[in-house]
Amino acid sequence: MPGELPTISGSTYLIENEIGSGGGGVVYKAWHTRLKKHVVIKELKGDSNSDIETQRNEVEALKNVKNSFLPQVYDFLTENDRVFTVIEFIEGESFDKLIERDQEFTQPQIVKWYSQLSSALEAIHKQHVCHRDIKPANIMLMPSGDVCLIDFNAALVKGNDVKLISRSLGYASPEQYRIYERYKNTQSAPIRLDSLITGASPLNDTETELISDDGAAVSHIGENETEILENRMYTDFISDGSNQTEQLIGVNRQSTDMLLENSDTEKTETITQLTTDGIDWKLSDIYSLGATMYHLLTGKRPPERADEVVAVSNLGRFSEGIVYVIEQSMRPEPSERFASVLILSDAVRNIHKHDTRWRISQSKRVAAAIILLIAFMLFTATALYGSSVMAQEKEERYYTAVYDIEHSAFPNMAYDSAIAMFWDRIDPYLAMAKRLWNEGSIDTCRSFIEQNLGNIAQFQSVPEAQRSFGDIYYILGNCYNTHQDEPDYNMAKGNFEIAVRFVTDNPAIYRDYAISLARTGNIVEAEQILEKAKSLNIESDSINLLIGEISFAKHEYDRAIDSLAEVISRSSDDYVRYRAYHTSDEIHKLRGQPERSVALLADAQNRIPLSRVPEMTEKLADAYVKSGDYENAIILFERLSDSGTPKFHIMQGLAILLQNTGEFDRAAIVLNQMADIFPKDFRVPMRQAYLEANMQSKIANEDRDYALAKQYYDIAVRLYNENVKPGESDPEMQQLELSFGQLRANGWIN
Repeated sequence: MPGELPTISGSTYLIENEIGSGGGGVVYKAWHTRLKKHVVIKELKGDSNSDIETQRNEVEALKNVKNSFLPQVYDFLTENDRVFTVIEFIEGESFDKLIERDQEFTQPQIVKWYSQLSSALEAIHKQHVCHRDIKPANIMLMPSGDVCLIDFNAALVKGNDVKLISRSLGYASPEQYRIYERYKNTQSAPIRLDSLITGASPLNDTETELISDDGAAVSHIGENETEILENRMYTDFISDGSNQTEQLIGVNRQSTDMLLENSDTEKTETITQLTTDGIDWKLSDIYSLGATMYHLLTGKRPPERADEVVAVSNLGRFSEGIVYVIEQSMRPEPSERFASVLILSDAVRNIHKHDTRWRISQSKRVAAAIILLIAFMLFTATALYGSSVMAQEKEERYYTAVYDIEHSAFPNMAYDSAIAMFWDRIDPYLAMAKRLWNEGSIDTCRSFIEQNLGNIAQFQSVPEAQRSFGDIYYILGNCYNTHQDEPDYNMAKGNFEIAVRFVTDNPAIYRDYAISLARTGNIVEAEQILEKAKSLNIESDSINLLIGEISFAKHEYDRAIDSLAEVISRSSDDYVRYRAYHTSDEIHKLRGQPERSVALLADAQNRIPLSRVPEMTEKLADAYVKSGDYENAIILFERLSDSGTPKFHIMQGLAILLQNTGEFDRAAIVLNQMADIFPKDFRVPMRQAYLEANMQSKIANEDRDYALAKQYYDIAVRLYNENVKPGESDPEMQQLELSFGQLRANGWIN
């Protein structure tokens, strides 16, 4: 019945009322009985299994995003061929409504919101999701004064063939706007001829019309909603050699113009895939966010065309920092914007460093520290000679400090000294990145680079610094490419893409870029980059490594093993050899051949960079476990546990292995050590509860005492409830709760 609220089986969601509808579906407000909070349930429109799968992919990608300035996506449901998504309910008001009331915003507010929204973008970009429709209407100002980025109708999710384009004019990037212009003016406007309604009345200023597959006008939606038009090329309707061709093209053009003239300027359209080829949607998001901040700061909506945008500095008195960040974000050429949202986020966090007043104050602080030395030197020499000597000595001290960053025992002191002397040079950043990378401190290296990306960004337009800029991104790409626990090849690929723009003659960068392409399924592109690397006279061992990686991506495992074995036997480069060992081990694991992994990794121990030995030792220990050699596995896990900084997963693996082999006392010792090192982690008392319960199960019924196990269990439950976020769960903790429920039911515990 019209207006009847849907029901969802189970008692988790109680739908209260409809709060909106549009081209994407109907939106309801509901009560989440388990979380004890309101949520939004959106019934999605989709006519095919592929639509449902596309929507499922979007929900699954967004469920993994955890950020304070994004709505949490909770669930994806199907009920009787109806599809629903469950999203956090956000209290507040969208900025387009605030702008309509002529509300003004202060510069500190803009900087705060810019930081929050760039953080939100950073979170979705890491999950390979692009928003593609950032504008005031899609940003909520919450009662707390913070903001939330909403409405992912136009989002591009990795793995989906979504052909949508925002034409929120003024906020859409120039590359998006060019598509809109092509859409409007070319003969190939992607609208079906049979989708047009003869005699359709013009739409008013506050409505847009959704055209269905059969040509019916199915709904009117608000001006900030999303419209989807059926995707068809005009060539589908052209008859070969027919005189109707020109007429059909003319009708198509005329009909397209009619629709566009009466359409809203803040919608999202379906387009052909060909039209969007080559767009970097992450850089497009950066533009749209900058354009939105432009509007909030100046009170002026940006013009449709980027070349007509008036400089922020001409619209009011604003700090140089906010002017720099917005104008850098809104560069017409994508390659001239911040190279990634990570750089943008850091630039916003350090926005004061782009202000001349801050630079002067910093210079005064440095000058005050050396003023006595300057006075003494000026007193003992002529002014001109003294100034020249000082400059020369400062240069020498600077380059000594840069050298010490890489080679001395006190790199942090040398880094601070170099930055204090010349804050506007890139050398200290590159030297510290190299130092951390060469030491194998992958997480620390990545964190250092990403925390300083805002400062590093200024060097991408300095010719003499551009190579170093590219080298830093090469190191950052490798931090993601070779991360021990969870490599992120998509992030690696993005950083390598930036690196090769600035360093075009280093074959190693092309080699690692090609590996990241192969690992992300872009095999044809990887093979093209391989040819580029060959043209730069890349070493034969690197060629074999790349052939092995591409073969691995193609599932040609025998060929991959042969190429990688050639690298291992012939290469004199420890790092290249390490990569060959690493991939060979992956293949053996996929094939279920742990014995081959054992032989391979045992051979690797003395033939790889020293910084990579702990990683390969851990892989060898895992291979011993899988092959049933627990004794050697325990020896290696104990060696890893006793060396360097304690790592949770290493110690936990050792405790589990000792417990499974009946070494209960030794397992208890390891867990007690973990309780001291990781006092807030619920997994430690959880593991202790498992161990103690296991120990009690091995003795006679009349002698069992589960009191200590219950104490560990209670601690685990408390820490679990304190630290696990709503919507998250831990399977092992759930199993422990079931086990202790059985103990309670059987009278073993209270």
